[in-house]
Amino acid sequence: MKFVIDKNIILEGLTNVTRAIGTRTTIPILNGIKFDLTNEGLSLLASDSELTIKVFINEKDIKKIENTGSMIIQSKFILDIIRKMPSDIITFEAEDTSKIKIYTDNNEYSLNCYDINDYPHITLEDSKEPITIKAETLKDIINETVYAVSTQEVRPLLTGINLKILGDNLECIATDSYRLAKKNLKLDNIVNSTINIVIPGKSISEFEKMLTNEDDVVMHIFSNKILFKYHNIDFQTNLLSGTYPDTNHFIPNEFAYMINLDLKAFNDAIDRASLLAQSKDKNIVRVVIDSKKMTITSSASEIGKTEENLTIECSNKEKLEISFSSRYMLEALKVIKDDNILLLINSDDKPILIKSVKDESLIELILPVKTY
Repeated sequence: MKFVIDKNIILEGLTNVTRAIGTRTTIPILNGIKFDLTNEGLSLLASDSELTIKVFINEKDIKKIENTGSMIIQSKFILDIIRKMPSDIITFEAEDTSKIKIYTDNNEYSLNCYDINDYPHITLEDSKEPITIKAETLKDIINETVYAVSTQEVRPLLTGINLKILGDNLECIATDSYRLAKKNLKLDNIVNSTINIVIPGKSISEFEKMLTNEDDVVMHIFSNKILFKYHNIDFQTNLLSGTYPDTNHFIPNEFAYMINLDLKAFNDAIDRASLLAQSKDKNIVRVVIDSKKMTITSSASEIGKTEENLTIECSNKEKLEISFSSRYMLEALKVIKDDNILLLINSDDKPILIKSVKDESLIELILPVKTY
């Protein structure tokens, strides 16, 4: 195997595939990246057995293909090596079946490689009924929900996002049981089969980083895995097994308090108030709603206390006191693109709903916290 390639092109490909390299893999060869060079181009593939990423670089983007072949190159240093190469043109040349030479006119690295025969056979197959969605839309769906997944492995299903498709309706839900994000979307085409899957949050977050706002993403969904195809990237992840809990009963339909707020003013007030709440579990702030006035307070016995006041529009003139996690609230507000939001509340022990005034497709929910 021998080829000459532009530094930025190979660096971009390697940056994407190395997202699949696990930090705790028990199979040493999965610490390697598979280089497969043909006359059509170069395929880069990496996998941790649960997540697989393949990037194809077309031959027209390779300056010269001298010899074809396949090798498994160690991933540990490859990104730093390529990034720090002094030239924009890099040559890869196999010295034998177990060594690769990477060089420019002024420097050279020789790396030991894994045995190509030991690399597991990985299939990236297409489904019979792929689903197409715009990259910009999918990026928004992921960003608006994935922040709410659980980071605790006690309930594995909650570490993923629940994707449901019925007809032309797509629903995406994430919850850690203390907060929830739900996004609804109409697809351009009707999907004949019913989809109800759970995609690992860590995997889908990695895929989101690869998305720009261009072109389409094609999803190939199976019972135990999902394959995303985007530009020259194939991104396949195993699904989480089990039935995602029904969350519809968590979301109230009627509310005693409907509060219209300027998003930036509310966000900034919560952010400032949270400064003195950081030493407490979950960064709790207390909010008092009294007619057209909202007062946000927080305190720490060893530091002091703070108070923020906002003018609001509220449907209920009865006084209400409620406490919640400032971190959860700020993370929910971060994904809303509107200038104004609605806080929908029933009482100090019932869920708080956060919605955009204009966008009905996104619902966010956080549970209040009892402070007595």
